[in-house]
Amino acid sequence: MNRIRLLLTGALGAFTLSAIAQNVPPVVTNQIADFTEYAGAPAQSIDLAPDFSDPDVSNAVRMTTVFGNIDIALFGQQKPITVANFLKYVDQGRYFLPDPTTNQTASSFIHRSVSAFVIQGGGFIGTVDPADSTKQNAKPTQVAPFAAIQNEPGISNKRGTIAMAQVGSDANSATSQWFINLSDNGGAPNNLDLRSNNSGPYTVFGRVVGNGMTVVDTIASVPRYALAAPFDSLPLRNYTSPNPIKVANLVNVPGIVQISTLTFSATSDNASVSVAVSGTKLLVTGNSVGTAHVTVTATDFDGGTVSQIFTVTVTAAPGRLVNLSTRMQVGTGDNALIAGFIMRGSVSKRLAVRAIGPSSGLGGAVADPILELHDSSGATIATNDNWGDAANKQDVIDIGLAPGSPKESVILTTVPSDTSAAAYTAVMRGVNNTTGLGVVEVYDLDSGPGSTLLNISTRGQVGTDPNALIGGFILGGTQSKQILVRAIGPSLTSFGVSNALADPTLELHDSQGALVDSNDDWMNSPQKTQIQNSGLAPTNAKESAIVQTLAAGAYTAVVHGANGGTGVGSVEVYQLP
Repeated sequence: MNRIRLLLTGALGAFTLSAIAQNVPPVVTNQIADFTEYAGAPAQSIDLAPDFSDPDVSNAVRMTTVFGNIDIALFGQQKPITVANFLKYVDQGRYFLPDPTTNQTASSFIHRSVSAFVIQGGGFIGTVDPADSTKQNAKPTQVAPFAAIQNEPGISNKRGTIAMAQVGSDANSATSQWFINLSDNGGAPNNLDLRSNNSGPYTVFGRVVGNGMTVVDTIASVPRYALAAPFDSLPLRNYTSPNPIKVANLVNVPGIVQISTLTFSATSDNASVSVAVSGTKLLVTGNSVGTAHVTVTATDFDGGTVSQIFTVTVTAAPGRLVNLSTRMQVGTGDNALIAGFIMRGSVSKRLAVRAIGPSSGLGGAVADPILELHDSSGATIATNDNWGDAANKQDVIDIGLAPGSPKESVILTTVPSDTSAAAYTAVMRGVNNTTGLGVVEVYDLDSGPGSTLLNISTRGQVGTDPNALIGGFILGGTQSKQILVRAIGPSLTSFGVSNALADPTLELHDSQGALVDSNDDWMNSPQKTQIQNSGLAPTNAKESAIVQTLAAGAYTAVVHGANGGTGVGSVEVYQLP
């Protein structure tokens, strides 16, 4: 396809190209392993993409257009150079760029449409003329091209196939532009499968699937206007000549992203296990003790299927910390909300860490939190500002931890553990050094046996209500668990902390707000011996500690200063053996 004009006629070459091969059903590439999970634990998420594949299709993309989606299956096995080139433009965002006039993302558009022949795009981006920005008049910008690629003919230009455009008569000149065939264009009169006037054949590298051709045909029906080349057959919406052409008149393609080549479904043969599918992820939830066989089926674009079965065993959950949180005034610099936590075990742990402000319901909450996660060396593992911008946004939704405000932050990750303890730190700040009350939450997302979340500690300014230092935790499972809570103040001075809280007091409340226990000066506690035996006794007699055996549920630890005192303190929650 000449990117300057269409070559519709010419002398025929000596050969024709093959049609698309007959569909081959998908195959199982990896057996999903049997596993054990706890009753009532978060759903286990299994990525099904590595477990199935489609021999016909290497990749797939979804073009979002103003008339609907066009899904395209790509033939990377047959046309590796062409598919890799096309996906490079997609993955690196070359079909979109920031419009310097509007400061918004501008998208590519269909710049050529020839009745019963092709629609063509990938060459231009619909930007606004800076000289007339208030009227949004279009001044298209060319897509920045990578180097031209080698031609890979071999599949016929049938209706519904996508192929690469070429420059002039050079068959090895394709860069960013593509076209979708509206008719069978391989033979006469268009002869795209043949060498003609030293041009072609044109490399077909994919095909439109599903209902995509309905959208393609709708685009092809849009009125066309003859402007200066290369816009000599430009489709325009809601346009009356000779008015200036606005960006809104273009047939825009505001999104091109990779999608799965397969769709999935799943069933369970026992109500003790429920299953759901979200994209390529299988969510498996243990509802009650029992054993279930789960069947997963993969379906390709042509309706071909393949299935596999695995076993899930659900056991009663032991008592354990499954959620830790802390609340305090978020300041700037060293007065950020800093929450440290510890895990122990030989296997990595899947965690979600959230920074909550606007949706907390707290008066004076930080308006726009940003979150960092660091390992014990201080190295940054991950950051997030605005959870909806995260690459794993859908996973956050699937586990039910999407915050109530788009300004809040979530880090969903898997981190190493250690048999002698692995330490991590979550840091919450306000964007642009804003301040306010904030909450950091750490969730244990492991669904079965593995490493254990043992501790959270938070250091910060302890004020008077509502600026007390608050630590929350949730015990999961069916067993009671021994928990130790500390309120630390004076001993922080030895770590270089100035203005340490001189005399912290500690309260422990249950989920109804009822007082479970309280302490001021741990050596006066009835549990003094248990505190000492735990190896976690505070080093200063003015500091506070509580040890309690607690049933499953939610609890809150509150640190104040005795007699209204203020200063820097720390609240710490430990799960004891």
